[in-house]
Amino acid sequence: MEGAKRDLRVLLASLSGEAQGSLRDAAWARLSRGQDALGSLLVPGGIYLESLVPSGGGRARGSVLRGAWADFMWENTEDDDLQAGKTKILALSKSHELFVYEFTIEDGQYNPISLHSCKEDTLKKLLEVKNISLSAVFSLRILSFENNKCILLLNNFIVVHLTFPAKDSSIETCDCFTLDLPPQVLERITDTHFCRGILFLLDSSGRIYVFDSFDGAKLANVNIALCQGDVQDEDRSPTITSPLTAVKVSHDLSVAVIISSSNYAVSVDLNMYFRQFPGHLLCKRDAENLPVKPPEGLDEDDLASSDYSMELLSLPFRTDRSWRAHLSSLCDRVRRRRPGSPDLVNDLNLPWYQFFTHLESHDPEIYENSEKMVAFIPRAVTWAPSKPLQSGGTNLSYAGQQWKQIPIEAPQEVVKLECKLVTGVKALFVVLTNDKGLTLALWDFESQDVTYYHFDKNSIYVDCSEDVPLCLLLTERGLSLVLFGLTQEEFLNRLMIYGSAGVVDSVCHLNGWERCSIPIHALEAGLENRQLDTVDLFLKSKESLFNLSASCSGPEPSTDSASQSYLKNLEELRPALNLLCSAIKENDMEPHSKHFSEQLLNLTLTFLSKQLEEIFVHTEEPDEYLQKAADILTDYIIKLRKFLRKYPRPQINMVHTGSDLDEDLPALEESHMWEKLTPEEVIAEAILSNKMPEAQIFFRMHQHPAQSLQEFIQTGLNLVYDRLLKDNTREASELLRNMGFDVKEELHKICFYTVDKHVRDLLVKVLEEENYFSEKEKKMIDFVHQVESFYSESFQENKEIQSLSSFKNWRKEQDFSRHTAVLDSLLNCDRHWVHNRRVRVMFNWAQWWDELIQEMILLPRKPRQELKTCNPEVLWMHLTAQHDWLNICSWIEESGPNQTLCGQANWPPLTADIIDRNMLCSSYMRNDILNKLARNGIFVCSELEDFELLLQRLSYLGGVLQNPHPVPKYNAASGLDFHACFVLHCLEHNLQYLLYTYLDYYSLTPSNCSILDNKELHEAHPWFEFLVQCRGVASNPRDPKMIFQASLANAQILIPGNQASVSSMLLEGRTLLALATTMYAPGGIDQVLQNEDTEKPLKKVDPQLLKMALTPYPKLKAALFPPCTSHGILPPDISLYHLVQSLVPFDPTKLFGWQSTNTLALSDASSDFPHFSSPELVNKYAIMERLDFLYYLHHGRPSFAFGTFLVQQLVKSKSPEQLIQQAGNEAYILALSFFSVPSVGAACVCFLELLGLDSLKLRVDIKVANIIFSYRTRTEESQHNQIRESLVEKLTKLADGEKAAAEEVLISLEEAFWDAVEHQGIKKTSSDSRRQWSLVMQFCKLHNTRLSTSYLKECAKSNDWLQFIIQTQLYSYQPDEVISILQDFTPILQDHLMLALEKLLFLCPDAGSPEKSADNVFKSKYADSLFQILFQCQGNSNPSCYLLTEGLREHAPILSVLAACFQDANIIHCLCVWIITTVDDTTRAEATSHIQSSAENHKWDVHDLSVIWKVFLRKQKSKTLLNGFQLFLKDSPLLYILEMYELCMNCKKYNEAKTKLDKFQESLTKLKTEDEAAASELPVQWLESQALFLLELMMQQCRTEYELGKLLQLFAAADNLLNGPYMKKLCALSETLKDSSMSINRSILTSCKMETFQSECRSILEQLQEKGMFSLAREVAALAELPVDTVVTQEVLRDLHRLRDIGQWHQNQTRIEFWKKCNENFMKNSISSKAASDFFFDQANTVFESLAHEKINSIMERHLLLTLAGHWLAKDDSVPLHKIEEIEKQIWICRIGQQMLSTDEGSGKSRFSSRVVVNRDLTFDNLAKEFSFSKLAALNTPKYLKLEGLSFRDSQRTLTNEEEESLKFLIGCLLDEGSVHEASRVCQYFHFYNRDVSLVLHCRALASGETELDKLHTDIQTLLITREKTSESSASQQSRVPSASSLEDWTHIAAPPLDDQVVISLKALMDECVHGRNYCRQVLCLYELSKHSPLASAHH
Repeated sequence: MEGAKRDLRVLLASLSGEAQGSLRDAAWARLSRGQDALGSLLVPGGIYLESLVPSGGGRARGSVLRGAWADFMWENTEDDDLQAGKTKILALSKSHELFVYEFTIEDGQYNPISLHSCKEDTLKKLLEVKNISLSAVFSLRILSFENNKCILLLNNFIVVHLTFPAKDSSIETCDCFTLDLPPQVLERITDTHFCRGILFLLDSSGRIYVFDSFDGAKLANVNIALCQGDVQDEDRSPTITSPLTAVKVSHDLSVAVIISSSNYAVSVDLNMYFRQFPGHLLCKRDAENLPVKPPEGLDEDDLASSDYSMELLSLPFRTDRSWRAHLSSLCDRVRRRRPGSPDLVNDLNLPWYQFFTHLESHDPEIYENSEKMVAFIPRAVTWAPSKPLQSGGTNLSYAGQQWKQIPIEAPQEVVKLECKLVTGVKALFVVLTNDKGLTLALWDFESQDVTYYHFDKNSIYVDCSEDVPLCLLLTERGLSLVLFGLTQEEFLNRLMIYGSAGVVDSVCHLNGWERCSIPIHALEAGLENRQLDTVDLFLKSKESLFNLSASCSGPEPSTDSASQSYLKNLEELRPALNLLCSAIKENDMEPHSKHFSEQLLNLTLTFLSKQLEEIFVHTEEPDEYLQKAADILTDYIIKLRKFLRKYPRPQINMVHTGSDLDEDLPALEESHMWEKLTPEEVIAEAILSNKMPEAQIFFRMHQHPAQSLQEFIQTGLNLVYDRLLKDNTREASELLRNMGFDVKEELHKICFYTVDKHVRDLLVKVLEEENYFSEKEKKMIDFVHQVESFYSESFQENKEIQSLSSFKNWRKEQDFSRHTAVLDSLLNCDRHWVHNRRVRVMFNWAQWWDELIQEMILLPRKPRQELKTCNPEVLWMHLTAQHDWLNICSWIEESGPNQTLCGQANWPPLTADIIDRNMLCSSYMRNDILNKLARNGIFVCSELEDFELLLQRLSYLGGVLQNPHPVPKYNAASGLDFHACFVLHCLEHNLQYLLYTYLDYYSLTPSNCSILDNKELHEAHPWFEFLVQCRGVASNPRDPKMIFQASLANAQILIPGNQASVSSMLLEGRTLLALATTMYAPGGIDQVLQNEDTEKPLKKVDPQLLKMALTPYPKLKAALFPPCTSHGILPPDISLYHLVQSLVPFDPTKLFGWQSTNTLALSDASSDFPHFSSPELVNKYAIMERLDFLYYLHHGRPSFAFGTFLVQQLVKSKSPEQLIQQAGNEAYILALSFFSVPSVGAACVCFLELLGLDSLKLRVDIKVANIIFSYRTRTEESQHNQIRESLVEKLTKLADGEKAAAEEVLISLEEAFWDAVEHQGIKKTSSDSRRQWSLVMQFCKLHNTRLSTSYLKECAKSNDWLQFIIQTQLYSYQPDEVISILQDFTPILQDHLMLALEKLLFLCPDAGSPEKSADNVFKSKYADSLFQILFQCQGNSNPSCYLLTEGLREHAPILSVLAACFQDANIIHCLCVWIITTVDDTTRAEATSHIQSSAENHKWDVHDLSVIWKVFLRKQKSKTLLNGFQLFLKDSPLLYILEMYELCMNCKKYNEAKTKLDKFQESLTKLKTEDEAAASELPVQWLESQALFLLELMMQQCRTEYELGKLLQLFAAADNLLNGPYMKKLCALSETLKDSSMSINRSILTSCKMETFQSECRSILEQLQEKGMFSLAREVAALAELPVDTVVTQEVLRDLHRLRDIGQWHQNQTRIEFWKKCNENFMKNSISSKAASDFFFDQANTVFESLAHEKINSIMERHLLLTLAGHWLAKDDSVPLHKIEEIEKQIWICRIGQQMLSTDEGSGKSRFSSRVVVNRDLTFDNLAKEFSFSKLAALNTPKYLKLEGLSFRDSQRTLTNEEEESLKFLIGCLLDEGSVHEASRVCQYFHFYNRDVSLVLHCRALASGETELDKLHTDIQTLLITREKTSESSASQQSRVPSASSLEDWTHIAAPPLDDQVVISLKALMDECVHGRNYCRQVLCLYELSKHSPLASAHH
């Protein structure tokens, strides 16, 4: 059905103000491929470009590219991820000039940089180079712009390919050609379309020409007239009545849409068209039409020619009928198949463009060319006859297609019609008309319906990439996406599923949409993926379903329906809430999911609390529906709050003083009875009789632990369990109920946690009767019973089954006693269970078992026949865990790919994925399993993804060289096959020989393995190219071209720097190689010298260069460049023998005599071919030499050497042992002489072993020599040969036993060793280094030299005493060698090691020798050190002080420890000295800077310790302080504070730190209570001050806000040290700001003043408001006790500006709802009345100014805002009344204006019947009524009812006539409503006299007695007199004519007396009233009542 339908318009990006201004002048727009930039072509001129992607400082500003442009196109790169902030554009000017610009974002703005330009003349010159002459350029069209290349169409028939290589470089023309079109056709070309490299040209007469843009080939023709239906003969095609104007083809090339000049369109299915008219497809080749002729170069009689001809025949014929030949024929036919008949395409439903060779972005099912595609089609298919066409016409989809009118308007009204998008089923048109603007028309091909979507006039369609069909429009709001047939909710739901909640929220926010209802499956996905934003959006989307604020203000029936709706919505939400509760519970049990559970809990509780608050805030008393809803919400909150962190658990203080025992405890009647019972009986009695408080008092009197409620309840629970053991469920339930527990829930817990089967079964029975178990729990209970029966002894005895556990190859566990004993000890089971072997499983265990675990538990007890139904994953894990090889093999063999199922299957299906992911066996068995699978052709995914693992697996199975191939169908992730991957692997590891063997084995060539022809690999690995070319030569040795290429590849290896060519060989001096290469060049050396082939520079040679290169070879030079004789006659030819005549080794006069062509040979030369064994040559020239064993060793042949030695020497020797030693020495020297040759060294080692000699010394020396040689060649600049010779010389001396040589080699070895360690990057004293050092030690021991101490010195330098001791003990160093190295250790380690070595020296046997032994060294060096000091301190009067002084002088902390051992030692003194001596000089100087005298003589006290304390803590050397206090003051409380410091600052263990802080406070409290004599060495005040300094310093030293927050949480509990309340506020502030970027100023951490804290919070509030973080700002304000007025108002203003920015503020409904929510927000946040009133008042003035053009709306909105301002101002009792009156006066000014406008519009209605609203939404007036303050008591004072207020009758007028008329009307409405106070006030505000008001006020005053009849106003008195006369005359008439009482007299209770003038006057005044008559009637009624009832009179 044609017409307009709904569409969804999604705003994707808003535009800047500058862009909106430029939009009005835009002709069309285009989006870049990366969708990051937008370009618009402006009508006045220029291209406006704007970035759509925000950069660092926001979105970049747009820029205008000035110029007269005709077209532009964004660059389409291969990689969508463009360079950051850069994009290119190709612009075409109207003068046919091309420009390339690159746009970069700089300083927040798009900046164009011109890269290239191409003028029309330049383009013509480029065409002339290609022999194309062009007189002028009439039309130029940009077809594509990709990767710095563009395709242009000139004059509709010239295709040009241009390349823009680099900046400022000349433009290159890749290709240029003309299209084959006649001139008359060119004149009719009206439109072109370019798609995927194919060019479509539209002929206005009705044809489409299809060309290839790559080479200009004509591909196809389309006759549009043939598509109009019932046309079978293309020669009889109907004509096109209207000229065609435009063509558009779908991206998949399946459908074309053509538009005529009369705005009609037709669609053509190209696939069906070319199937019906295959002759129009010009590029397709038919094998049947090809001539049967042999290939060039073959003889017609040759078999190869016959084979070629037979391939093209329908019947096969083969001369060779062997089976191998037949298979080879089939293989070749498949590989080299040519396209078959056209029917082949019909049968396979292949697309019409299958034969296109240059099609871009191929379909995945279409191959690169037609040959490959048809190669996979059976030959029989090509012979199938084509399907005949149906006689009655075709059934093609386009058959009978008629032209469809697209725009419904007349052609003259349509400005423009364009087809923008075409798919296989629909087409999208853009229609531009004069009056309607832009319209989108969507044409459905199947239904032929056209649907229209109208947009405003300023909208512009945005072109984008065709591969992503998007409908984008550029409107005043921004860039919008148009979606057809999709609702907002469907769109957001799909976006939620395929995107994220953040994207959905951003889209909703950008478009101003209310949050839609999110489906529950989106919530499930969010919980599964842990997407908190999805959960948050889901809950927020449900808030709109629970809004009671609007419904509660209505009438009663609507309130009831709202309550029912609320409850219904909540019931529908319960599955989602249950899902959230379940997710919270599950994640709370997992430690790594705690954080997610807490965040999820916070979101859920916030939602529930808000809904609960909604019920009780908006309803005074909830009805039954809301009460039920509140109960549901409360249940969820109670259920979830136990998951809160730090959920409060009441603790009972058990500490009582003696005075509390018997005070205020009432006497108990039950005491006498309870004293006779046990405590358990008392508790049971008390619970059952509901006397728990009395029982607690009883226990308190007796000091029993049960006085604690916790202990009491625990005992009660134990009693419950005892009752259950006795089957007394009734009393157990009663006990639970009276203790306040949920009976069913507690019984459920006991049931799940008990191990007593009797109790468990009893509770299961009870709870099943109550139907308390869920279905899941019921299944779990049944499973537990099944497990217990399976694993119990009785079951095993009674049921004879053959299960997996009974197989002989499984491990048998016949005795479970050992396991059950451990389990019973944990579960406190009874002993008889152990003996009976009864298995018991707690329900709590089983509830966490999923189906997988359950099946794993039951699997060992299942019968074998049931295994085939098991889960294969479980079964495989079980078998592999048990290493059951036989069953594994059986299963694998049954699941093999080649295994046929003969009988019933014994095993479930097994896949490689299951095997790979569920392997639980050892690595050994895993390899066996994978090997077995691999033999069956199965490989797991983990090995298929890692090619090296796959190769390793294949190495176990015989390698990669197997026939057939072990992995025939391998396909890597990169798309490469196995051959390609293996080639890359060999290249990566330089495996040349392996690759050559592999290629030979599989006969791989570039024709069947494309990677062998990869030029990039050839360039990266020259040897690879050489290998490929050599194999090409081997396969075709007669082809000289192959040899020539192989020679070039060989030269590339020799000349890696340049490209290999004949010239480069000559330049590199490789003349012979160049000549040899030219011999195989195409054309030979003659063509090379003639230099004719200029296009092939590889074989091009400069003759002069060749002459220069041939200078050393004059004969050859003369042969190639023969000199001409004087007569021009060339000299005779020079043979090869002449050329080699000058080469002495090849003298042709003596050699080559056996060759007849050698004319230079002497006559006596031998005519036989010479050889090395010729006797004549041997006798004449050979030198006979006898080879000994050293010769064979030198050539690496130890067996021959050993045999030669045995035969030649050992057999003849008389002293064989001496000869063997001599031979070994000679071999030893030979190996050292050739240490760098591995084969010689290995041969010598083998020879020594064969001789029976030890080869260790040789092996060590060879290794040493190689290490030294490598080191010296790396560090010295000498030649390697010189270094080797010098090293061999030293080694030779070493072999001769010279000690000096050994020392020199050792020194070189040490240097080489440390250099090697440094290059390896390992620590010098590590275990790896020590293992390598063993070589040096072996060298020392084998050559009997001194042991090297280099390693020991390194250990000493690095203080690695452990390695030092290990080395000394391992290699038995002498003590004197060790002691001399100790000086490199630190003093402390030096002292310790000296003490250890002292005992060693004492035990040393040569310690008492007269020589200078190690003991003497020790004594002489350390006589004045430790022991000397200790001896001297004994004779000192104060040994402690002496030790401390010496300790300071020697920097020996150990002396401080020893000094503290004396009784009179000052511990503080010792501690200070110890600390000072353990640190560096800088810290020591700073800590002692306050000491005036020498530090050695200073008496250290608490003050000094305080200075040290502060200095060390500032330098963060707390570890030193901690060690010192642990040594000297073990009981000091400061130990706790120091440990707390370490735990916080270094370890970040805050929980343990809190324990240390609590212990510190406890110890301080304990010290304060002790006596002075028992006090510690440090005063308590001093301890507190030091601790306070440390705590304050810790806060200053925090590096991150996280650490500061943790410290504040820790210190908030330290009330005794810091200001507790202040710390708590700081902690709360830190917790509040933890997720923001705000930080706390460290200066307020130690201030402890509330003023400072509030000042900092004010600063934070300002920053938070600037960043828009208002919720956080409110929390900070509440914490600092600051008003939130500014925060709330600023937040509201932000929302207001946001609505204005997104363009929704102009909607009245939006503003109404905003002001209502604004008021609710003010109430919710409890801001001050003045702030709210000022806000609304300011906004009222702003609205009045900004919306002047919408006068009626501005007045109504100002009226509402003034009402809200007055409403809030009236809440403040301190506000002066005149301010409220002034606001009310402003309100009435608005009402007057509104009434005036309503009167002008002809409505004649007052404000009380406001403007008609189409929907039932709120209006300004309705909302203003809700907040009206006219009934305020302060305003309705009696003064406004006084008659004195009417004295302004004759005053100056303040209103115009029209305003007075409107005011009069409004006052009348007030009087009709009874609002007399307000009417009187309004009259006084405007000094307006109203007759009805005057009458009403006089009526009231007269009735109330405030005035008399004679004191009334003159006009009123006149009125009464006139009425009196009139009434008298009418009364006489009434006496004669009785009538029924008037309706006006209904108020009379009795007939008034004639003398009651007041009643008469009141009636008279009432009759005179036009408005307010009801009020006067009420006054009259009250007056008459007052006369009869005193009560009424008093009330009146």
